[in-house]
Amino acid sequence: MMSFIKKHAIPIILISLVFGISYLSYYNYKTQKNLLLQQMHNNSLNIASSISSAIERFHDIKSTMNLQKLVDDVSFGLEIFEFRYLESDGTIRNSMFKNEIGTILNSKSFVETMREDRKLKTFFFEVRDYVEVMSIYYPIYKGSQLVGIIDLAVDISEYNIKKDSKNNAPVLRRQDDILNLLKAMNGSITNSLEILTKTNINDFLYSYVKKSRHVRQISIIDNKQKVVASSDKLFLGRVLTGANSPSLGMNMIDGELKYLTIIDSFIDKDSSNMKLMLLTDASTYANHENKLLTTAASTSIIALLFALFTSRLIYYTAIEQSRKEKERLEHLVSIRTKEIELLSQTDALTGLWNRRHLEESLDIEFKRARRYNHDMSIMMIDLDHFKNINDTYGHMAGDEVLRQISTRIKECQRETDFIGRYGGEEIVVILPETDLETSAQIADSILKTIAAKPVKFESDSIPVTTSIGISCLRKEHSSYPMIFAEADEALYKAKENGRNRVEIFNPQES
Repeated sequence: MMSFIKKHAIPIILISLVFGISYLSYYNYKTQKNLLLQQMHNNSLNIASSISSAIERFHDIKSTMNLQKLVDDVSFGLEIFEFRYLESDGTIRNSMFKNEIGTILNSKSFVETMREDRKLKTFFFEVRDYVEVMSIYYPIYKGSQLVGIIDLAVDISEYNIKKDSKNNAPVLRRQDDILNLLKAMNGSITNSLEILTKTNINDFLYSYVKKSRHVRQISIIDNKQKVVASSDKLFLGRVLTGANSPSLGMNMIDGELKYLTIIDSFIDKDSSNMKLMLLTDASTYANHENKLLTTAASTSIIALLFALFTSRLIYYTAIEQSRKEKERLEHLVSIRTKEIELLSQTDALTGLWNRRHLEESLDIEFKRARRYNHDMSIMMIDLDHFKNINDTYGHMAGDEVLRQISTRIKECQRETDFIGRYGGEEIVVILPETDLETSAQIADSILKTIAAKPVKFESDSIPVTTSIGISCLRKEHSSYPMIFAEADEALYKAKENGRNRVEIFNPQES
């Protein structure tokens, strides 16, 4: 035996070396494959978590447009006795009183109004819950179609008037305030209805997949394995059992290698026990695996000459490729997350900041100004006779007017200013470190820029003017709603004084 070994020592060493290095090459191949697979798994989990967060954000955005929130905000901010939003058939869709939502309003005054014994949009007096109130049924139209009715009642017992009195000055002023409020809410309600009817989670998922390079399908399944939402509408309603259920990890689906990940996901408040199922493109992994296999085979063939050097090179090359792939996917997720955040902060029609982001910015700028004793001004801009524009030229023309006027206001914007659409045709400008004199100059520039030329829409030329109210931070302001309310008061004064003008809040007149 010893003589045989001595005689064939070199071939035995060479064969042992080949087998040893081949085994090491194979071991290296398996190790790299597992690392890539683990990296694929981790990246898929990261993407799935990001998508779950995006869906939660999607539902948050949609919930802020819910009519119930609008009802709650209005009823809390104003001394309103009763407030409801009704379908055209009388079904209560939103109300200050949650227990009556879904029922049909059958009060005597509503029945009389729908019988046309009393006209819509007319104030009348009645007793509700033993309280003397002034009521109105205000119609909401989409085009010429009645799509809803606002039922609003305010307590007038403090005025000590007789029933059906029409000449009481405080009551008449109250009626004007209510009508202005209802007109402003009309656009908000119609916009909310439009969003609530058109926004769809399946379209959201489809859009996400379409913009992604590596995500192939996103689905939401319930605890019975039924697909309740998906980026692939053909997949909706399927029950993932037996042959219909792909396994976790790698799957060959429709001739393409895909990686399946399923995670528990809190989609929204009404979707307990939901899971997020994600299919990502695994072709990159397959390519890397093939490269590793080729490299391992090549390494075995040239093992005697370059075994150590080649194995080390392959190892670090694979690790570097895996690192770059991870960085690329993380960068892609970061970009998508920023896009969703920007979408949640901007108004879709005008491209300005939306109300929620505007209020957040206003709170920050107010606190900064108070802390460092800086000036800060707020400017409220309202389009004059905007309802007449909608009634005369149509709502599409009204939307175009809002878009073009928003663009003109942004042309007058300084780098540090914040401009946002507060609601309807109201636009708010936050002017950090700006005194009243400078604010008035900017407002005058905006006023002239808007009035300088009409808005072109199709064959129509629509003249547009605005009214602007301004208020500046003072020592007695303890919160930003106080300065905001003063700017709003100045705006109403501009309206009362003839419109197309700038008014500055004067604390001595209030």
